Amino acid sequence: MYKITYSNQAQIDLEEAISYIAKESVANALNYLQSYEEKIKLLRLNPDMGVECKNKLIKRESRILVHKSHIIIYKINKSIKDIFLIRIYHSSVDYANKFNVIKPNE
Repeated sequence: MYKITYSNQAQIDLEEAISYIAKESVANALNYLQSYEEKIKLLRLNPDMGVECKNKLIKRESRILVHKSHIIIYKINKSIKDIFLIRIYHSSVDYANKFNVIKPNE
């Protein structure tokens, strides 16, 4: 099983998504968070389940996992069994353009 590590920005992205959903319904936000956590558990067992980013016009070596209305961008380090969550974007965002200009250390 792989360990999950969040970038600072991915943690902020997740918190903002939950807060946004909670404005309309706390119950929906809790349900979303629970389903998100279940998806991340699956990812820990199957790190290659996301699509390679180069198939989505992203110039960096990483993968994309879709969860409901969000796109999770992550990188796998198989040597240390770590999955690094880089960003979590809402699907309405032009994430390919935004992600292509992110600093390489994110």
